[in-house]
Amino acid sequence: MILGIEIEPSSIKVAQVEKKYELTQWEIFELPKGVIDSEGIVDSEGLVKTLMQIPYKFNKKNPRVALAVSGPTNTVVRIIKVPFITKDEIMLNLPLELDKYIPFNVKEVYYDFHILEQSKEEGLTEIVVAVATRQIVNDYINICEKAGITPVVIDIGALALYNLYSINYNDKSTVAVINIGENVINFAITKNRKPLYVRDSTNSTNFYINMNEANEEEIRNFADEISAEIYRQIGYFKTLVPEETVDEIFITGFPIISPFFIASVSERLEQKIEIFNPFRKININKKISSKMQQYAHIASISMGLSLRGTEKIK
Repeated sequence: MILGIEIEPSSIKVAQVEKKYELTQWEIFELPKGVIDSEGIVDSEGLVKTLMQIPYKFNKKNPRVALAVSGPTNTVVRIIKVPFITKDEIMLNLPLELDKYIPFNVKEVYYDFHILEQSKEEGLTEIVVAVATRQIVNDYINICEKAGITPVVIDIGALALYNLYSINYNDKSTVAVINIGENVINFAITKNRKPLYVRDSTNSTNFYINMNEANEEEIRNFADEISAEIYRQIGYFKTLVPEETVDEIFITGFPIISPFFIASVSERLEQKIEIFNPFRKININKKISSKMQQYAHIASISMGLSLRGTEKIK
């Protein structure tokens, strides 16, 4: 079992999903202002102090955790096709070819890959490659260790979102799943449980607003900004995979508590917006069921991370 930890500027969300796909515990820890910003960790000591609450709250000594790093300045995910080769051959050749696909120097990143499809007849292998800068990964590992936490998986937020979607849904159409975080938007476009496009994007200008306090004009302006980014990402996806059309859009994240926000995005994109249900096929322990009704819209990334401890998502 692995705890899933999502760190955002205002809070840390932690999920515990058991192997039978039951959410047994979920907690949120408030972060002091200025500990995290869009570029990463600002106040490591403040972050350690908050993370130190996790072992006590979950009654675990040195808990094993999966942690998300996100954002285009620190991470990238690419789905690429290469000639038909074995996994061992990919491991040998990928470091030599990776520079062609990522905006970082290969010597400055950690990376991993997963084979999506192989066809000896067509002579093709399709893989998804996840990359994160060494600096951001090392920073989080060091901080976790100081807090008495054992990181066993460093994941990327958009991949955690995709994994949660693949457990809960089995749509045969092409679907965009979008998590709107405080300073990062996670995108996963998928078909038949296969990822077609996985990206993070950021918007540091007037990006996060308090949906409980915002008026209609502020929400409309925010919805315009989000809609423009969704439109841009889907448009770029279509240039990469022109034969596909996004049939459905699922959204989760902090702003969906406002029906006016959902209606505004739907109007701007001229497409129906569905609310992503992270519990569609994941049970909620009755001890936390009432709490999760309040927090369901911001639980997806932490839950997707905790799935790394199940037998299906490794």
